[in-house]
Amino acid sequence: MPLIKIPKNLKVVYVDGFKIRNHIDDDFAIAHVFFDELCYFPKKFYIPKDEIWIDYHYRNETEFLIKTQHYFSFSAKSYLHIRNLMKKELCKKGPVPDFKLKIFRKDSKKIVYVDGKVLREYIDPEFVMGGHGLVYSYIPENEIWIDVKVDLKEVPYILLHERVEYDLMKKGKSYDVAHEYAVVADKEERRKRTGASYAGDYNYPWYGQSNKKIIKKITVSQKIWKIKS
Repeated sequence: MPLIKIPKNLKVVYVDGFKIRNHIDDDFAIAHVFFDELCYFPKKFYIPKDEIWIDYHYRNETEFLIKTQHYFSFSAKSYLHIRNLMKKELCKKGPVPDFKLKIFRKDSKKIVYVDGKVLREYIDPEFVMGGHGLVYSYIPENEIWIDVKVDLKEVPYILLHERVEYDLMKKGKSYDVAHEYAVVADKEERRKRTGASYAGDYNYPWYGQSNKKIIKKITVSQKIWKIKS
């Protein structure tokens, strides 16, 4: 039974990911479709079923990102199985182009800005925004990688998230637990720096507004994308 059914005439909605992460879902990455399977992590109940939401910074990767979401539509196995399948079938063969663009040190960590598009196309379709060496086997352990395509406003929160997650995993926490702590730290820092708030916060600015009105606030543009059968 398919987990996701990708419609042939898919509505692609380019969204302001920064606004989504500040007011709706801090775990929104760069592309998602409606997903409600309780046994999987990336549940996105708020996305209409006939749409894919893509952070507008990644619009030139639309076709590739649609393909990654499609893998959830026919694989009912573990998330790890789906990731390995995507790597096997989507990643380009041959030499990997240079993707490390800028390197500097921060405390004991090496911060590396990378071309995320190259990484997704050649190494790992699921690399999004940032990562560190205790999660991604191809990243040296003492390094944090950041995708240069992210909104510059996101960088402080990505760095915080990755450092909190790394430090807790180094102390023995599992990725899943460390990730939850990192999300909490990320959201709290967003509240302090940007005035971010989420459903449940007493000062949430979008209380009483319809889904349609809220979605309009975060939409940049949209188009119909015909899926090849």
